[in-house]
Amino acid sequence: MELKKVFEPGKIGTLNIKNRLVVSAMSSHMGNDDGTPNETVNAYLVAKVKGGWGLIFTEDLGVTKDAGSDPVVGSLWNDDQISAWTETVRQVHEAGGLMGAQLYHAGRQRSLKAYDTHPVAPSAIKEPTEPYVPRALTVDEIHDLVKAFGEAAARAKKCGFDCVEIHGAHGYLINQFMSTFSNKRTDEYGGTLNNRMRFALEVIAAVREAVGPDFPILFRFNTCDYVEGGIEIPEAIVMAKMLEEAGVDALHCTQGMFTSKQSIIAPGFIPVMHYAENAAAIKAAVKIPVLAVGRYNDIFMSEAMLRDNKADFVVMARASLADPELPNKAKEGRIDDIIHCIGCDQGCTGETAVGNAVNCIANPHTCRETVYDLSPVANPKKVFIAGAGVSGLSAAYGAAERGHKVTIFEASDEIGGQWLAAMAPPGKSEYASLIVNYRNVIRRYGVEVRMNIPLTKAIVEAEKPDAVILATGSNPMFLPIPGLDNREYVKTAIEVLRGRTLYGKNVVVVGGGMTGAETAVFLAVQGCNVTMIEMAPDIITDAVAQPRACLLEHLKKYNVKVHTHTKLTKVGTDSVFAEEYGEPVEFKHIDMVVNAMGVRSNNPLQAELEGCGCKVVVVGDASSTKNGYKNIREGFDAGNAI
Repeated sequence: MELKKVFEPGKIGTLNIKNRLVVSAMSSHMGNDDGTPNETVNAYLVAKVKGGWGLIFTEDLGVTKDAGSDPVVGSLWNDDQISAWTETVRQVHEAGGLMGAQLYHAGRQRSLKAYDTHPVAPSAIKEPTEPYVPRALTVDEIHDLVKAFGEAAARAKKCGFDCVEIHGAHGYLINQFMSTFSNKRTDEYGGTLNNRMRFALEVIAAVREAVGPDFPILFRFNTCDYVEGGIEIPEAIVMAKMLEEAGVDALHCTQGMFTSKQSIIAPGFIPVMHYAENAAAIKAAVKIPVLAVGRYNDIFMSEAMLRDNKADFVVMARASLADPELPNKAKEGRIDDIIHCIGCDQGCTGETAVGNAVNCIANPHTCRETVYDLSPVANPKKVFIAGAGVSGLSAAYGAAERGHKVTIFEASDEIGGQWLAAMAPPGKSEYASLIVNYRNVIRRYGVEVRMNIPLTKAIVEAEKPDAVILATGSNPMFLPIPGLDNREYVKTAIEVLRGRTLYGKNVVVVGGGMTGAETAVFLAVQGCNVTMIEMAPDIITDAVAQPRACLLEHLKKYNVKVHTHTKLTKVGTDSVFAEEYGEPVEFKHIDMVVNAMGVRSNNPLQAELEGCGCKVVVVGDASSTKNGYKNIREGFDAGNAI
């Protein structure tokens, strides 16, 4: 497909934009404690500008001191923050880019202890994901917040931003007023559609007054809340017309709120372009430009969206994390060099959810623009890597990129390790693109790969590398439970997912972590009757929020029977014995048991290589078992540090 529409110039109000590719606001957790940006944030944003994106946005900026969903997010609520954001805008403009400021208030979707104040909302109705009831705003407080949005917009214009975006989506305060899911008021700000829209329209009016008639204003809103009783497409169309008449210059069509977070930052379980028709419905109803967002992780998807006139701009947020240079690579015809978002949510929301800086599993450079030394080394070294799983491949990337002579030793006949099993379950097919990317990287940097040759002490002694990185992974854990060692009857999750065994019709999966749940769904999709047992009181606690929500839905959809508080005690010939809440239970007529109780580090070489005269580093599961993001990051760090 010829890439033509994505590189056509576009316009939002008075703002001329060089192409149709936009990066939306994403919380970075990289800024200063006072909500201002620093050089780490600036370098991260400038990298996107240099990568060719038409328009980028800041992270969401709080309009009051306590507006943020947590105290780590950016803000623009007082004049002292203007100088720092002015410098950010200066650097973006100097690099040839355009940047908008997104203004928001989290309302009831914030941590209770984030600030001294109690969370507020249109109504004293609990947000399902938060452990408190918010306080309902008074009318005077609503007026104060309208004023706060206008004042923040004035600061944004003073900073030199090219436009502002009012965040009226994702379950934050403006969306809380718009949606009957959260707005139960009976005064002038609730009850009817016109009343529920009043706060949003007043905010728009205040922002317009603050920035003037010719300054572009975008409004981000939910085409669907994806919750029972929330906004749906027909109502969103009416809202879009009201917003257009209120004078906004573009509508940014999105979806979801915290309780339906998998719709906001959709993992691989959500089909690509899943929300395209939502944006198309709005596009057909208004005359102002429409921006579409949600699972556009391939440049050809964006091209198709624009060709079909379903949107005027396509927002590729996580795609810009995976590859800040995506537009340039696409424009230059370097399609195979594009690093694709795989929809895992591990490095982005998985990291920010625990207070860490945003990152990306697919691209170790992202958000580390000021961290890594990527300059060529003065004295290239000979580096051996044991294992061609993702941590070993990432280590090879980190070392070879700096000019070291890298050789990977892999005991099997394929690269990818356990990642090849991880990409088999439903919702994870895009994981394959990560291995494709590594193949391109090791070819580009001249990494030698010796297949079917495990690294040994003898090889190290004979060839004398300067450094050895051990990335030998992990092995399934088999606890001393009677019958669990019956390998004709008991299979591992990897054996099942890699197609190394036939499936039984009636299956018990032992282990309720992410691997167990994914394997259970995989088997259920194949037509198996699946029961999953887990000792703990809950399942899939090792997963990021969005994939976990999708997995729970799939377990229900495919009728997987889940038993928590259930401890495996014995595996028979056609039965599985356990204790559920301390009481004996038997699962009868079972054809296969799948062991998904976890893994143990596999690291036999470290002790053997003591005193070998070279630097030895252990990474990935061989060091300690963890998720893919952490394994990949650990591998790259080790390779880059040599």
